[in-house]
Amino acid sequence: MMKRATSGAPTDLRDLRRILQRWDNRLRLQHSLRWLPRGLLIGLLIALLVGVAARIWPIVLSSTLVPLSAVLIGIGLIATLAVIWAWPRGVHQLAARFDQQFGLRDRATTALELANGAIPTQSEVIRDQQLALTMQAVSGVDARQELPLATDWREWSVVAALAIGLGFALFLPNPQDEFLTGIAETEEAIAEEIEQLEELRQEVLEDPSLTDEQAGQVLEVIDDLIETLEQDGVSQEEAVAAFNEAQQDLDDLSEEFAAERQEALQQASGLFDGTAAEEAGEALEEGNFLEAAEALENIDPSNLSPEEAAALAESLREAAEALEGSDPELAEQLEEAAEALESGDVEGAQEALEGAAGEIAENAGEAQQLDELGEALEEGQGNVAGGDEGDEGGENAPGSGGQPGEGPPQPGEGGMGEVLPDEGGEGGAPGQGQPGSSGAGDEEPGDPAQGGQAGDELPTDNNPGDGGETPFDDIFDPQRVGGEGGEDVDIPGDPGAGAPTGTEGDFAENPDGDSSVDYSDVFGDYEDAVNEALDSGYVPLGLRDLIRQYFSSLDPD
Repeated sequence: MMKRATSGAPTDLRDLRRILQRWDNRLRLQHSLRWLPRGLLIGLLIALLVGVAARIWPIVLSSTLVPLSAVLIGIGLIATLAVIWAWPRGVHQLAARFDQQFGLRDRATTALELANGAIPTQSEVIRDQQLALTMQAVSGVDARQELPLATDWREWSVVAALAIGLGFALFLPNPQDEFLTGIAETEEAIAEEIEQLEELRQEVLEDPSLTDEQAGQVLEVIDDLIETLEQDGVSQEEAVAAFNEAQQDLDDLSEEFAAERQEALQQASGLFDGTAAEEAGEALEEGNFLEAAEALENIDPSNLSPEEAAALAESLREAAEALEGSDPELAEQLEEAAEALESGDVEGAQEALEGAAGEIAENAGEAQQLDELGEALEEGQGNVAGGDEGDEGGENAPGSGGQPGEGPPQPGEGGMGEVLPDEGGEGGAPGQGQPGSSGAGDEEPGDPAQGGQAGDELPTDNNPGDGGETPFDDIFDPQRVGGEGGEDVDIPGDPGAGAPTGTEGDFAENPDGDSSVDYSDVFGDYEDAVNEALDSGYVPLGLRDLIRQYFSSLDPD
């Protein structure tokens, strides 16, 4: 018996450790079922807070919020299970835990300590008997009954409630989506325009019509624009303003280049004296570039004597040298004409002279040298601003009448049959019943047959047989500056019939009419008023860019 006990001791010890491990797995499974709803609650709660915040502040799109919520819930679930199953537990720790939980009276702990020599013993028989008693006690434990797999359904009801709330937060229309979509579209448009600007930059470097100095000035404008667009968080308004500023700078450079070119042409005009191009030189000196181009084009090299051809070739070459720094393409055409004349190539000389005439006429009196680049910037500005203005010109735009494709009422149109106060007499439309106007049939103002409308009659419910006249409600009739309670307005002069509403002559306080307020002090107020008017949506889309450009040009900075 002692030999069997001794030989079986290691086997019993391994069995004890397997049983402890099996109990540990059952315990972890029990903890998983208990903590699973709590892990889901944490993920759901964080996702719900993010979803609610996304409906208050523009932080994330709804389309992004759905996978984000799934990730947050998954993180809560995985983190909970990872903590439960990855937490390390040694065999002695398990023995102590289950001794207490299953009422084993420290049998498992003692057996392990005896086996490891932690408790000294002078008899292996006693150690083996203790291990056998431990295995007998362990075998009598029903782990399924002692470690039941159960969950708290009250916690799952809270999980369900949070899931329903999160569903509402995710799938109900989010008012912030439109704003975030606009930002994303603006960022995408800006990225595309930066690529276009890089291509334009390369084209400027390869443009033969620009000198190195001129190309450097144009590149500086493009580089400044690219630098602004590449800044983090640049808004649509800032991008549009940057495009507008770049366009203005290009316009200034184009005018400057044209002026330099014209000045160089006028200075080179004297080089044609005494040659067949003398008439063109005189026109250049007078600044009549179209006439100069025509005179140059009308030169017939076949009718020139060798002496005249040589003189013209020499003057053309000198003019080419003089214009090389301001107009390389024109200088090249003049040089080709000179070479053709010297070599006796009549057709080549005629073609080169026509090309030179075209170069002179192309920008005569105008700043067109950078037109293509300016048009590209204007198109880029429209692309960046398109996300903002495209909504305003649609179905719900002011003045559209709710009909798709209809724009705001044009001047002179009544629009929806409205009658403006104090225009066109009683019930008359604008332009009718005024002195010198001739309405349909020359009816008198307020003619019932006219119905207060021009062209096709529209029902107004204010004609004979419609129940009599109805009172007209003024939309806006201010009596004081700033509304009621404001300051009274005192207009000098007699406002009686036939008398002017002001007085002529010097005013004592400011007889010279000089401004007493510095321009830079009031420009900010003017700019704010313009931006407010543009944001109100009542400015026609076709005039918005014009207004922005105008006030940008007035900026003292």
